[in-house]
Amino acid sequence: MGLFLFKKGKEKRGTKEAHLGITRKYSLAAGKCYVIEEAPPSISFDAFTNMVSTSDEQGGKIIGLAVTRQHPEMLREKYGLENTPIYWLATRAGENVMSPTNLGILTHNLIKFIEDTQDGVILLDGIEYLVSNNDFNKVLRVIDQVNDNISQSTCRLILPVDPRAFEAKELALLERNMEKIVASATE
Repeated sequence: MGLFLFKKGKEKRGTKEAHLGITRKYSLAAGKCYVIEEAPPSISFDAFTNMVSTSDEQGGKIIGLAVTRQHPEMLREKYGLENTPIYWLATRAGENVMSPTNLGILTHNLIKFIEDTQDGVILLDGIEYLVSNNDFNKVLRVIDQVNDNISQSTCRLILPVDPRAFEAKELALLERNMEKIVASATE
């Protein structure tokens, strides 16, 4: 099952979100991966939504791709994401659903998005779920491979992580080649 399966007439690959009349409040540099320590991933989703829904200083728009453990329709309603592809990490079959155990398909499709997209952002939410369905080292290899591709592109990755779900060594391995953002307890 490919990552870019769409209902006819409903979505197009690489479609930009409509400008919602809000200003850009996050400045995540192209070619960088960001790990955000938080639970729940509210800052990560806010940053992702803000980036795909606003223009930068030059009027450019960022194209997004979300892979998440949360149901896509709930996210579309909550964040107003009408055009951004959202894929659900779940064990059930269906359109726009990705199996958490098929890391090869996940990796392939994330890298394809990076290669095919000029100025994009990926939100990869649900790393804890991926680790619970796979070996930590296998998931780390996926993250490292995506990070390598991001660093040679104009895309960026947002990786929300609940630090309570990982041992200190695992968290250090996840964060070693990324920009770390720690959410404050009041957010």
